[in-house]
Amino acid sequence: MDLITKKILEWKYNPLQFVLDNIECKPTKQQVHMLSNFVKAKRNTIRSGHGTGKDASASWLVWWFLCTRPFAKVVCTAPTFRQLNDILWSELSKWGRKSKGNLADEFVIQKDKIFHKSAPKEHWCRAVSVSVKASKDEQAETLAGFHGDHLLIVVDEASGVPDPVFIPLEGAMTQEDNWCLMIGNMTKNTGYFYETHFHESISKKWQKFHWDSRESENVKASMIEYFKDKYGEDSDVFRVRVMGEPPMAESESFIPLSWAVSCIDSGVEASEDDPLYLGVDVGRYGDDPSIIVPREGNVIEPWDTIKSVDVITLGGFVKQSIAELNAGGAAIDEIGIGAGVVDWLEKFKTPNVYGVNVARRSSDKEKYDRLRDELWTQMREKCMKRYYNFPAGELGNELANELSSPRYDFNAYGGFKVESKIKMRARGVASPNIADAVGLTEYFYTVAHLLFNPRKKKKAKPRPWEVQNRRQRKGRHLWAVK
Repeated sequence: MDLITKKILEWKYNPLQFVLDNIECKPTKQQVHMLSNFVKAKRNTIRSGHGTGKDASASWLVWWFLCTRPFAKVVCTAPTFRQLNDILWSELSKWGRKSKGNLADEFVIQKDKIFHKSAPKEHWCRAVSVSVKASKDEQAETLAGFHGDHLLIVVDEASGVPDPVFIPLEGAMTQEDNWCLMIGNMTKNTGYFYETHFHESISKKWQKFHWDSRESENVKASMIEYFKDKYGEDSDVFRVRVMGEPPMAESESFIPLSWAVSCIDSGVEASEDDPLYLGVDVGRYGDDPSIIVPREGNVIEPWDTIKSVDVITLGGFVKQSIAELNAGGAAIDEIGIGAGVVDWLEKFKTPNVYGVNVARRSSDKEKYDRLRDELWTQMREKCMKRYYNFPAGELGNELANELSSPRYDFNAYGGFKVESKIKMRARGVASPNIADAVGLTEYFYTVAHLLFNPRKKKKAKPRPWEVQNRRQRKGRHLWAVK
């Protein structure tokens, strides 16, 4: 038996040793614990906070499996293909390149597939995306048909994967050397991923790992403080993004975090005739930045964040954005400093500028207390129905976090009252500036026509003396006057 064969046999059931021997990395204590215990169960599930290295860990396990099994097959899935391509596939490429023994030299890495040069059709890793718009039967086909003596299934961001995808999971894992790994932030307190950790019977079939970001060497204290200061330790955002826990069962958030997260990289597209609008939230409290959000249809584009500038400078930014993007309109929060921005833009005859006072009346006081509440309710309904498409990655997560920050109440008529920025600050939560800017874009889509299209006045009946005057003007042909 040659040295390489001995090593492969040594690594086959010791992924930690494989990583230490072959990959130039320094695993954290959480990663070491998981790698040391992975082979103790066929089904492994990791709920994690942000930045703990869960995708790196998944990529190490993929390389371990590909390099220690003959004709190995690895199937990777996630809520969207971009999630697979931009994150997990990026990690696979990175660690393959950083391997000490040039492991990646034996494999070809493509956009949605990795295969061994000697057996491209029998020894591979594939990316299989989920269509959230598909029927339940079609979603159940995502993992159906994948079988093999040596099979590893990896589910990334498992909380966002529709439940029907997991139906054939049990049927796929029929052989002795079949394994499954699920990882992700637990953004929902329902669904299969949640049940692998907390369901009385289902959780018994899974080896569970919990990675709190506060206990990870990968996570800087500044990141923990950022989430603590901006959202509060008692918020769902802190629970999900830092603690690695699911949101509370009875959430006080006006927009549940899981609804907002589902809109990240959702695949929703703008149509060719959808105009592009801008929402401008003007910073007014100390470190609060101003935000310019472009939106085309229901696609929220990456936004500009402008810190500590005067009215004229911000007006210049908005004017330039309108011109460069050929925006059909810019809705600007005109309360306080924002009024100066609107005045400056109007002074220089900037087209398509609309000052919006979000504190004014709504179109229906029995449904919404003020205009701001109406705009937020429109965002809530679109998040619930997954109509939006937020940017992928950190930008989308930041927007989702902000959308889930405000709490809510009701007015005397039973209409929604979304927590104000002042009240949020009083409980130590930062202003949702990006979310408010997105809300301003809703002004064009769902509110403006209700507020500013005046009702047609009914034609008043003529008074008796007016009828008499008309008859006199008609001359002697009184028979023609009715």
